[in-house]
Amino acid sequence: MDKPAELTELSDEELALKVAAGSRPCYEELVCRYTPRLFHFLRARIGSDQDTEDLVQETFLKAYRNMGRYNPEFKFSTWIYTVALRLAISFYRSRKKPGTAQEPQSREANPEDLVIQKQESQNIWSLARGLKRKQFQTLWLRYAEDMSAREIAEILRVTPGQVRVLLHRGRTNLARLYGRSGRVGDLPEGAAARQEAPLL
Repeated sequence: MDKPAELTELSDEELALKVAAGSRPCYEELVCRYTPRLFHFLRARIGSDQDTEDLVQETFLKAYRNMGRYNPEFKFSTWIYTVALRLAISFYRSRKKPGTAQEPQSREANPEDLVIQKQESQNIWSLARGLKRKQFQTLWLRYAEDMSAREIAEILRVTPGQVRVLLHRGRTNLARLYGRSGRVGDLPEGAAARQEAPLL
């Protein structure tokens, strides 16, 4: 079933205001827009598909309950990513507590998995997952989400100067992973980046 045209034409911020006023369809539209983006952003930190999916759902539930506190003077993407990252940090800390270590999941690779892994190994965002978490997150927010240094700083709770350092180090280290010297100038951006990014 196609979405109503008026929903797809609304900005994230307009949708959020309507959600705060009780619109379920607007909430569902935001969920559709942000689920794959949040999944890819959080997957590098969480490490498990199932846990990441659960955390994305928890992010939307918390956002829904607190939508009345959202200030439309700021970008919705900054707000939702901040909610997601705070939940991820809490989740990560809880797993580090004694007695909460989880058994790594193991499974035999089948031919289909091997083909997928080979394709993903050629994807620059897949390579980027080999970076330190904050470097990956900074690159993702800058290139895939087209956020400014100030917005990224707000989400990651660092200074804009630290964001610039993380971007520089991330690009340099990604260039090493990519087997080249110098700057990585061809990181896919915006919608192209989100489309190319593998949802592992």
